[in-house]
Amino acid sequence: MTYKRVKTVMKIYKAFIAVIAAAIIACGCSETETSRKLKVCTSFNAMYDLTRQICGDRAEVKNLVPNGSEPHDWEPSTGAMLYLEKADVLVYNGLGMESFVDKIRASVKNDLIYVEASEGCDILYGYEDDHHHDEEEDEHEHEEEGRHIEDADPHVWLDPYNALIEAENICEALSEADPENEEYYKNNLESFKAKIIQLDLDYKNALADLKSRSIIVSHEAYGYICRAYGLNQSAVEGMSAESEPSPRKVREIYDFIRENNISCIFYEELTGSRTATAISEDLGIALYPISSFEGLTAEQEKQNYDYFDVMRANLESLKTGLKYDN
Repeated sequence: MTYKRVKTVMKIYKAFIAVIAAAIIACGCSETETSRKLKVCTSFNAMYDLTRQICGDRAEVKNLVPNGSEPHDWEPSTGAMLYLEKADVLVYNGLGMESFVDKIRASVKNDLIYVEASEGCDILYGYEDDHHHDEEEDEHEHEEEGRHIEDADPHVWLDPYNALIEAENICEALSEADPENEEYYKNNLESFKAKIIQLDLDYKNALADLKSRSIIVSHEAYGYICRAYGLNQSAVEGMSAESEPSPRKVREIYDFIRENNISCIFYEELTGSRTATAISEDLGIALYPISSFEGLTAEQEKQNYDYFDVMRANLESLKTGLKYDN
C-alpha cells in the first residue's frame, strides 16, 4: 500500500472515530438532560410530605430536618448547605417555624426558588402561653395590624384547607421550576384536593354532635384544628413541644380539668409529655395520642404514614377521647 493511500485511509478512520465520539457525547448529554430530576429540599416532615404528594416521582425530594428533631432549633450542616447549592427548590412553612432559612438565603448563591408554603393561609395570632417577646419592633413584624410573626401559630397545615393552600403554593413553584411536568403536578394537586375535601367532611361529621368541646393538649399546636371544628384548646405546655410550663400554668390546668369534668389529655405522640403524664396519673384521667405532624414516630415512619394517615389518626383520638368525656 502506497504512503498516499495509507494517509487517505487514516483520514477516513479518524473522521469515522470523530463521528462516533460526537454521537456518544451527544447521547450522553441527552440522557443527562432528560434523566435529571428536579432537586427539591424541604424544611421538615410536614413540608416533605405535602411536597412529595404533589411532585410524585418527577422530583428528588430531600428533607433537611431529621425526623424527631425540633425545626425551630435545627441548624443546617455543611453537607446540607452543599446539597442546597445543587437544589432547584426549597419548600419551608414560614411563620417563624424555620429560623435557619435566613442563614440559607445568606449562604446559598444559586438560583434556588424559595417557597414559603404558608403564604395565603388564614393565620392564628396570639396564644395562651408563658411566652414573652421583645417589645421592640424588628424585621419580623407583621405589616397587618402590627402583629409579629413570632406571635403566629405556625402549625397551619393542621387545618385541611390551609394544607391545601400550602400544596397549591408548592405546585406553583414546582411548575415554575419544571414546566415540562406542570400538568403532572396539577393533576396530583387535584387528587390531593379531593382527599382534603373528604377529610374535612369526615372531621365535621365526626365532631358535630359532641357535648364537650374542650380539649387539654400537651403541646399548644392544635389551634387550627380547634378553629376549624369548633373545639377549644388548653395547653399544658407552650407552642414548642419542648417548652416547660410554669407552676402557675400547671395550677390553671388542674383547676380547668376539675371545673369542666375533663376526662382525658391529648399528648404529643412524637415527643410525649412528662407534665401531661404526671397530671393524668395524679387525677386518674386517660391519655390519648395526637400528632402535630412535625415528625413521625418510628412505627409511623415504618408504615410510611402521610398527612392523611396522621390526620385520620388524630380524628380517631379526638372522637374516642371526647366521647369518653361525655
